[in-house]
Amino acid sequence: MRYSELSNAVSPPENVARVVEHFFRHESGKMISTLTRVFGIEHLNRAEDVVQETLLRALQTWPYYGIPKNPSAWITQVAKNLALDLIRRDKVFRNKQTEFIHLMEQTTADSRAVTGSVENEIADDRLRMMFVCCHPMVPQEAHVALALRTLCGFSPGEIARAFLTSEAAIAKRLTRAKQKIRDARIPFEIPAGEELTRRLDGVLQTLYLLFNEGYKASEGEHLIRAELCHEAIRLGALLTAHAAGNHPRVHALFALMLLTGARLPARMDARGNILPLEEQNRSHWDQPMIARGLFHLAQSATGD
Repeated sequence: MRYSELSNAVSPPENVARVVEHFFRHESGKMISTLTRVFGIEHLNRAEDVVQETLLRALQTWPYYGIPKNPSAWITQVAKNLALDLIRRDKVFRNKQTEFIHLMEQTTADSRAVTGSVENEIADDRLRMMFVCCHPMVPQEAHVALALRTLCGFSPGEIARAFLTSEAAIAKRLTRAKQKIRDARIPFEIPAGEELTRRLDGVLQTLYLLFNEGYKASEGEHLIRAELCHEAIRLGALLTAHAAGNHPRVHALFALMLLTGARLPARMDARGNILPLEEQNRSHWDQPMIARGLFHLAQSATGD
């Protein structure tokens, strides 16, 4: 990434950390999913390493040269360069170089002109990863942790705090889950037929648990973790927009999350206390989110 693509103003470290965290919440899942398609699901750790190194580069570079004019493009370009270095160094991946270059040329283009078909491919990669995380052969207690790590960019420490356990326990849980994926050769795909039905229930349970943990946090200094709710809603939107998720129960869960999440702006008073429903200022409720929720509620009433 050329320094000319960075803004001229030097940014305070705390601002940089906040911006990096924001973009990695939104970009890490996309990058890990795309890299996993190229590397193979058995090399999930390699994809995560590339994304983590990209995060470190941003934290090291942006305080001195400023936050880029287009942070998403900067992050994607650096991840592309790091992945190419890895592919060229490691003979295991050398036959992947042409495929990777072609894929990244489609997904970057300086993030200025992403076509609908490529955006669908990216979304499908994330859905594939969602179904990998919730495969029946992966231990059920690892589903949410693996989804938070690979799709949402959460650290083992953050996952541990969210689920009342130690960081070491989460690290072991993630390691065992990834080992199971490698050993079982779980395919990087969106399943069909009965396999889709079995795995879809795990995906829905994961989204539900993720949303609930954000809506009323089990521990920590914040009673509400809105970012977890929004991650669950974002992943739910991907699922309902795909043919694999066009089922009444998927629309029902998504409607529940949207209609409940619409009240988040009014759930706390100025002192940080949770307000009961009757004390909330309804003018603060998110009306577009309510409209989306009612739409999916209607969709949930169709079909069998």
